[in-house]
Amino acid sequence: MKSSPFEGFDPLAQSDHWEDRTRELVLARIEQVPPRRFFTEDEAQLLDAVVDRLLPQPDRNADDAVPVTPFIDQMLFEDDTDGFRKDGMPWDQQVWRLALRGFEETSAARYGIGFTELRNEQRDDVLAAVQAGEAEGQTWREIPAAATFDKVMQELVEVYYAHPAAWAEIGWPGPASKRGYMRTGYGERDPWQPKESAPASSVPMVRDRRAGTGPSGSGGGLH
Repeated sequence: MKSSPFEGFDPLAQSDHWEDRTRELVLARIEQVPPRRFFTEDEAQLLDAVVDRLLPQPDRNADDAVPVTPFIDQMLFEDDTDGFRKDGMPWDQQVWRLALRGFEETSAARYGIGFTELRNEQRDDVLAAVQAGEAEGQTWREIPAAATFDKVMQELVEVYYAHPAAWAEIGWPGPASKRGYMRTGYGERDPWQPKESAPASSVPMVRDRRAGTGPSGSGGGLH
């Protein structure tokens, strides 16, 4: 991404230094995007629309975008979850189906159409209402809207930052094994760690995005 202080950095160039099994797993995230097996086609399209607002990728073309929905689908199909749930929340598979149903209900209540039919600012309004716990819809009487939003957002971010394309943005060269970190003092870096080409603070990036002057053009979605 152009907004990254590590522009041009490619963590995959470091992959020869990773453990074999680690390299295999990481490369699979790029080369073997899982098929849809848990969500219905409509649910997957709806989740794509949600991801587009919560984790927008305006600087990437479709071939380079981090495929978030397929890996959420895989996690739920394989029941590869964290294994616990908060009080008042069902298991992950049900949370995700209810969340998507809730987004549709809130969209219909506010705008009379489905979430995928909304304009970007309307989608943001729906998601912000769910995040604030102020969303309309029967679903939000079954599960708490704000807690559901937090759950969805957390797992979307986890999937996003498990992908090497996201590592490139933050200058993470991948797992340190087998080589390990040798320079651990403040401001020190090992030779294989990238150096920022711009200030590392994300504050200007977020400020520009909100103002509409950053790479998203229109201000991006909800971050």
